[in-house]
Amino acid sequence: MRSEQEFRDQLRSWIRSKSGEGETAALTDGTALFEERYLRSVHLPELLLLLERLCGEPIDVEELSPRDFRSIDAMVRRYARSGVAS
Repeated sequence: MRSEQEFRDQLRSWIRSKSGEGETAALTDGTALFEERYLRSVHLPELLLLLERLCGEPIDVEELSPRDFRSIDAMVRRYARSGVAS
């Protein structure tokens, strides 16, 4: 199982790779990822696959909400609980 910090680190690294900003980005765990254009809608399918891999179980697309992807903090709250060690 991944720790919550590992979950956050892997999400952050993936987001930086997609944003084109790299390590110079002022990305925090509370950054509004889509509003501040770190991610675009075309990234969502790949993000879902990453989240499924990180949490170790499928994500029910019927239960998706835009707020689940607002920030790293939001994704950790919504998806990390089932697949990470406390």
